[in-house]
Amino acid sequence: MSSNIHRLLLERNRQNKSTHELIKANGIVSIRAKRSKDLVAHLAKVVAGQQLSTKAADSIWKKIETLLEENNCSIEELFLAKPAALRASSGLSRNKVKAISGMVEVFESGQISKQMLFKKNYDELVECITSLWGFGKWSADMVAMSYFAHKDVWPDGDLAIRKGIEVLSGGNEKTRESILSASAPYRSYLARHIWKGFNRGLL
Repeated sequence: MSSNIHRLLLERNRQNKSTHELIKANGIVSIRAKRSKDLVAHLAKVVAGQQLSTKAADSIWKKIETLLEENNCSIEELFLAKPAALRASSGLSRNKVKAISGMVEVFESGQISKQMLFKKNYDELVECITSLWGFGKWSADMVAMSYFAHKDVWPDGDLAIRKGIEVLSGGNEKTRESILSASAPYRSYLARHIWKGFNRGLL
């Protein structure tokens, strides 16, 4: 599937030279659903990384993983049962602790479940995720792509994505729309290519 989408994006973006070359240089990128992974932990990690660089976000999450290991507890236990001082030692802001704790409570109550969310289309999923306190459109888009594998997400609330499409289009709005149109309904893959392009120094 990924190889077919790769060939399709290359062909459709043949007239958009910068995009075509980026996709070609990056090679095949994949987007896979994480049905067997812990969704609550995944959502917590997304919140922890809000408005932070990748390096800073990874550092915070490693502290949380260390706390879970040292205290032999789950995400649910850490954010609902353990002392507040323990959560604060992770380096999370008060608002992020509040967002994660509230999200955990909603899942624990059964109001939202992984099974329920896998049945929703993109718009329904975004509506459900953004109904959680502290979860905005950026968070919903990250989850839609990285956990539920929605293939046509365009996370334009992400700074790197905005910078990347600006570079690829040369700042031309018509070219930008041409790239996005050519890449639909696989814009999640285009987003992956932009992130990978920055990581490899291609953008």
